[in-house]
Amino acid sequence: MEDQTEGLGLRLPDPAEEPEPDFPDELPEETDGHRPATAEPRVDAALARLDELDGLPVTEHRAVFEDVHRRLRDVLGELDTGQPRDAGPAAGAAGRPGR
Repeated sequence: MEDQTEGLGLRLPDPAEEPEPDFPDELPEETDGHRPATAEPRVDAALARLDELDGLPVTEHRAVFEDVHRRLRDVLGELDTGQPRDAGPAAGAAGRPGR
């Protein structure tokens, strides 16, 4: 079978000619140690739970990640319906597991 790109002046890329991706040696550092606000208080509250990870044993990280994921999923789910849910205890410290 004949290469159909020849007549069009097109050339398939040669993987050997592609440059290697340039990955930084180090991750960028936070300038002030704080994450920027998102303008959505419930998202900010959910992300703030990640700050608790430093003081917790690794075996307890999963519960924090699952709580953050649930909170973010709830907020994103509202985008589909356009209806805000009642903030309830999940928006405050009282909704934190193990507290």
